[in-house]
Amino acid sequence: MANSTTILDLLFSAQAGKETAVNELADAASPAMIFGRRGSVCSGLTWGYYGGTLLVDGVLSAIVNGSLTLSGSVTNYIESDRSGTVSSNTTGYTAGSIPLYTVVCGASTVTSYTDDRAWVQPEHLTSKTSITVTGANVTLTAAQARARYLSITGALTGNRNVYVPNHWEGLVYCNTSGPYTTTLKTASGSGIVVGQGKRALLVADGTNVVRITADT
Repeated sequence: MANSTTILDLLFSAQAGKETAVNELADAASPAMIFGRRGSVCSGLTWGYYGGTLLVDGVLSAIVNGSLTLSGSVTNYIESDRSGTVSSNTTGYTAGSIPLYTVVCGASTVTSYTDDRAWVQPEHLTSKTSITVTGANVTLTAAQARARYLSITGALTGNRNVYVPNHWEGLVYCNTSGPYTTTLKTASGSGIVVGQGKRALLVADGTNVVRITADT
């Protein structure tokens, strides 16, 4: 812990075997290093990352060290899905993914990178976002999909869909106007209509959006 009085085994100038102490400290901190940049295998457009242990659907799952080949002359977004599979794209973080790194590449090398791995937010700290729906369906962005509370506003000109990731959970407040419906659904599955002026807890179960609570 980073207190003025630490519980860690710190290094001191006359200490023998400093490399052993450093390795032991890194080993103790290794759970926090999952998906971190593995500099020893990074070269050119090759990006290496550390594995670790990830909780996948309640199961402690081992993620092995790996590497990716990034695209040159563009910004790459490195992310993991909920199973620990790491990938990259040049568009932006995918809704429902775990953001890892934003990497700016030249023609043949990485020129800069930003670590986007986030501290896990405790459940008692709520997060919220708002979207406007009017004349077209809306797909949640990666940032919007990560928010716990989703407020939907706008004057509807027809029945509209709000598309969420296949694996998603949210408290939804439908604050739209107009004589039309708002349906929360996945891209290829069925969905749930939340009544205007109502709130509901919804979950995407991998295929469909299902209702956990009635509209209130």
